[in-house]
Amino acid sequence: MKKTTFLLSDEDYKSIQRYFLENFALVLNGDITDQKLSRLELLCREENVKTPLDLLNTDFGTDVSTGLSKLISIFTINHTDFFREQLHFDFFVSDILPNLSLNNGPFKENDIRIWSAASSTGEEAYSILMAMVDYFGDDYWSLRAGVLATDIDKEALSKGIAGLFKNSKIKKLTNNQISKYFSRLNDREYLIQEKLRNEVLFRWLNLNSSYFPMKNNFHVIFCRNVLQYFPISSRGKIVQKLSDCLFNNGYLFLGISETYIMEQHDLIRVGPAIYKKMK
Repeated sequence: MKKTTFLLSDEDYKSIQRYFLENFALVLNGDITDQKLSRLELLCREENVKTPLDLLNTDFGTDVSTGLSKLISIFTINHTDFFREQLHFDFFVSDILPNLSLNNGPFKENDIRIWSAASSTGEEAYSILMAMVDYFGDDYWSLRAGVLATDIDKEALSKGIAGLFKNSKIKKLTNNQISKYFSRLNDREYLIQEKLRNEVLFRWLNLNSSYFPMKNNFHVIFCRNVLQYFPISSRGKIVQKLSDCLFNNGYLFLGISETYIMEQHDLIRVGPAIYKKMK
């Protein structure tokens, strides 16, 4: 890759850092790499602006402009895998799904509401879905289920919607999972089957919004490995909003490395970074 001559002054970078902190409560750490500078140069050409600061605005409401969306994509981290932190999925299948079935536990409805609140490129949402289809079998398709997947990065959401994954992304899956849920396109890429893609609803959402525009609560929320990128002062507020979106007896999953005092949010720890809402 040719080294870019594009420059971003320390003052401009600090302005971008302040903007991300004030509007998205995201902390941008570290220096600007040559790769980021190259992407910023290309973005400025595409959007016909002199500097990335020209893309910053505060009037985005529940959505963002294309230019700002691409800027967010440059600075956000999208590290994710299928069935990441397997013990969470083991708990989901053994302790939660039996109580979400039609004839068991407190949730005696056909509606199963699950939210992947920092979905990135969709691996987590599709993992949740595969776990449900494996557990319920053909009965799954009679449920009003599926997964809501939200993220602040529109480019990541677009990849999730496409459902196209490279070999390196599916190497941890079993041969049975691959044959059951994917179609092989070529030597390097696999496509999530359309039937499953239709079960995940991808939407843009800023976790730092004053409220979450959800019409109904959820039985389970996954919000893993994202709070660590927020300042400490914002984490409790986000957790409270997540708790407010849970049904009583609902579950919240955080990242294994993310541990907080949750009792103030009506959340009781029931496993490693697993919390149950108990009012």
